[in-house]
Amino acid sequence: MPKNFKIRPRMRALLSPAVTKIEMAGFVAWIGVLLIAPMVTLNLPNILVTLSLLLVWHVHRVVAVFWIWRILGSVYILLLSLGFAHVIAQNIELRVFTLPLAVIIVLSNPILFVTAQDYFLSAILVWALMWPNLDVSLYRELEVYLAIFCIASVSIGFTLSFTYLRNMRSVLLVESEFRMLAETDFLTSILNRRAFMETFRNALTGGHSGYFIMLDIDSFKQKNDQYGHDVGDKILCAMAACLKSTPGSHSVGRIGGEEFGVLLLGSDNAVAHEYALRLLAGIRNSVMPPHKYTCSAGIAQFSATSDMSAVLKCADINMYKAKADGKDRVFQDGKRVKPPSPATT
Repeated sequence: MPKNFKIRPRMRALLSPAVTKIEMAGFVAWIGVLLIAPMVTLNLPNILVTLSLLLVWHVHRVVAVFWIWRILGSVYILLLSLGFAHVIAQNIELRVFTLPLAVIIVLSNPILFVTAQDYFLSAILVWALMWPNLDVSLYRELEVYLAIFCIASVSIGFTLSFTYLRNMRSVLLVESEFRMLAETDFLTSILNRRAFMETFRNALTGGHSGYFIMLDIDSFKQKNDQYGHDVGDKILCAMAACLKSTPGSHSVGRIGGEEFGVLLLGSDNAVAHEYALRLLAGIRNSVMPPHKYTCSAGIAQFSATSDMSAVLKCADINMYKAKADGKDRVFQDGKRVKPPSPATT
């Protein structure tokens, strides 16, 4: 289910250009019908349909909310069918065109919908609106062929919609999996450096302020050499698990080797300090002896106007000050961050 939710925005983005063109083609056909005999067809109901079609077309083209975008496809078809049904009802001589018109509408709009069920319901609605204007007497003793036309149009459109959407979902699922692999560190299953930095960049461009925490596992090379790479990998995975399970972060990632990064949003030093100290305490107890490990952290505050490279460098300097001070420390602005004394809590 989560994968489908990720796919929905992509489906909307891919389908929107085609949906816009199809709706505009329907609108042009509608205007063409009105202009053939404007003295007869330019009445209040048809003017309202025209304005409504334009409004739905415009909103459908720019709306970002998925469920609204989904509903507007059905609304557009409903309005177009109502409009043509009204024109035919007022011009009896046009009833001969009801059958081909309904078939055209039903067969030309499968792409307007993101589920085959939506299309099926819309197609049934089109026939329900157009049927009262159908001159059944023209098909006397040929009713079976009329039924075949109706059923075939819906069946063909439904098959096109179902097949197209199923193939699109399959392609987008594969794309989503590849994108996830491209953004995820293979060993620790958290964001890799590129994806984490992109998250940081988006936070800055989005006008956010907060804190960047650089973390480095203490004496990692020594443990790796002493106990082997399998233990080193176990420590890296335990570190990532602590980052994911410690609440309060906006984003976490493995920057490289034994270095990790955390983004916190907000501007409260106390909150950032409490988070960093809580994280280091969790890291300290995440692996049983003899493979216990610690981590040193450097905090750098940033605002929307900050230079990302400068923030990274500041956090890196603070992190190395923490290591020089004895490791398993948190530093910000060149000073050690200590837990608040009981008297101040």
